[in-house]
Amino acid sequence: MSELLRLYPAPKKLSLQEGRTALCGSFELYAEDAQTSRFAAAIKLMERMEDAMRRLPRRDEGAVAESSTKLRLVYEKERHPQGYGLTWDGAALTVVCSEAAGLHYAAVTLEQLIVRNGLVWEHFRIEDEPDFPVRGMLLDIGRGKIPKKETVLALIDRMSELKLNHLQLYMEGFCFDYPSYRESFPEATPFSAEEFRELDAYAKERFIDFVPNQNCLGHMWPWLAKPVFADLAEHPGGQPTPLSFKLPPTTLNPTDDRSIQLVKTMFDELLPSFSSSYVNVNMDEPFGLGTGQSKPRADEIGVGRLYLEYAEKVIEIIRGHGKQTLMWGDIVTKHEEVLPLLPKDVIVLDWNYEDHTSFEAHCKLLSESGRTFYVCPGTSTWSAITGRTDNMLANISDAALQGKIYGAKGLIVTDWGDTGHWQPLCASFPAYAWAAGLSWQLEQNSDNRAGMERFVSESMLRDSTGGAGKLLLELGRYYRLENSTLENTTYTSYLLHRGLSSKEKLEEDSQWMVKLLVQIGGRGIPFALDYRYEEMQEWLSERESELSRISLDTPDGDLVIQELSNAIRLIRHGSGLHRYIFRIGLPDVESELQWLNRLHADLTETIEAFNRLWLARNRPGGLEASNRDLYKLLGQYEERIRELNSESGSLTGN
Repeated sequence: MSELLRLYPAPKKLSLQEGRTALCGSFELYAEDAQTSRFAAAIKLMERMEDAMRRLPRRDEGAVAESSTKLRLVYEKERHPQGYGLTWDGAALTVVCSEAAGLHYAAVTLEQLIVRNGLVWEHFRIEDEPDFPVRGMLLDIGRGKIPKKETVLALIDRMSELKLNHLQLYMEGFCFDYPSYRESFPEATPFSAEEFRELDAYAKERFIDFVPNQNCLGHMWPWLAKPVFADLAEHPGGQPTPLSFKLPPTTLNPTDDRSIQLVKTMFDELLPSFSSSYVNVNMDEPFGLGTGQSKPRADEIGVGRLYLEYAEKVIEIIRGHGKQTLMWGDIVTKHEEVLPLLPKDVIVLDWNYEDHTSFEAHCKLLSESGRTFYVCPGTSTWSAITGRTDNMLANISDAALQGKIYGAKGLIVTDWGDTGHWQPLCASFPAYAWAAGLSWQLEQNSDNRAGMERFVSESMLRDSTGGAGKLLLELGRYYRLENSTLENTTYTSYLLHRGLSSKEKLEEDSQWMVKLLVQIGGRGIPFALDYRYEEMQEWLSERESELSRISLDTPDGDLVIQELSNAIRLIRHGSGLHRYIFRIGLPDVESELQWLNRLHADLTETIEAFNRLWLARNRPGGLEASNRDLYKLLGQYEERIRELNSESGSLTGN
């Protein structure tokens, strides 16, 4: 029935009554409880609805502008704090709630009813409340792409429309302007304390908890790359691998007191800008932990206890600020012996981003151990340009299902920026909406992909043609034509980052990638490929045609179309690079040279657009790191073109 009212997320219960009546042009408020704070919230509800009416292109026939609709506000103490009831019988619109949060979500539903249905409504009764108390998203700003404040403000507005209530901006570098370390990062363009306070207040008005986030054990390479911090690494000279090279140092030495002092100073300077009661300290993927400078201690007590020993120091810092710790669960679920020893006030964030692995085992473990935990699937857009749609849908669905079965208190969809954060923000909109729907009401939304797609089109992008949601979902399916076994990425993205190569070198790289993945905990599946080049060209042309037909009525509508256009162009370029490497239709030096010149010209224009579009939404500080592989590939084209021109000249005697 929610389809009839075009609501997303679909509410818990919706029943239609006999009759269909128009709203009037204004409201007359009747509040049973005139307590000042609640009455003020009710007035704000009324103002929001009237504002939504004014945004309609025209009033529906039957709306009576000179009279008013009776708006009854009823408070029920027993109702879920985030729940609400709505009834429209033609005579009055009744809103029932127990807390201001419930009133807010009622307002979100009413605004959507007005915007998507106009002013003439079927008579209805809604009883609604969320499955997961915490429903949120995490946006990676630690891999270079630090958004402008305005970008985050717009994102918070979209979150509010989806009834999401938790936001984290993931940080692993100098994303916040830490006064004590400013001189070590002159190239950075971080958020200031004032900006974070402004975002915090803006989010709070929309019942979104803006949670501070800073990694403080693994993923510390931006800090460890600086000479002043280099000797704090677990492996100061780089982490050894089974191969002939080392990985850059990424993990702090947990046994060095200076490491915890660094972390303390960071949190002491960061946390005053946030009103949230929570902090995500991350502490995930501490590669090489216990194998470098901390090896003597690890040999004495074990890697799991070593991790816990350090974690307890970090948790105590957070407690000192009167806040509660969130942390990723990859280490405590791997070292189950330390799980019972983890302080009870810690909330474990269980993450998994591939659809071939279920959340079930970890959810069961965490539930049986009495832990408070959230499930954290992903958008599947990172290292994929426009995403991996089918993986995303299945991954988020499994997280919601297993989380609900085993009592997870939250679902947070993660949007990472691995390998340069090339994906446009809108590529993640379907994932945000899908996660919002399933975390609000799993049963009512698990088969509601059409509703999600329509919401992305009509509400998130305001596409008058209604095709934008479908296009975004389809753009995330190009990886089907790659038929690659690569995980957490697409073959096209891998090629563009890998650069100019040969078929033989790609196959050789596949073998060492297996060894490396196994060492850091991956599945280590050998790289396989059955790339459908001609089908890819047809598919890309179809998507370009679909993109040309959509019409977006948002302030950034033109920018969204340009971002998607350049993303498609980047995918097409990757397919052209594949054609070159595998010499598809390139039988001689002349044809090879002609194709390389074409690739060079195309990549030059693509990079120019990439840089311009980046700066439209984001700060400049991380751009150079993000586009580095594109410029590297451009240089490889130029070098190879010179070589072929030289060879061609030798063959002709010139």
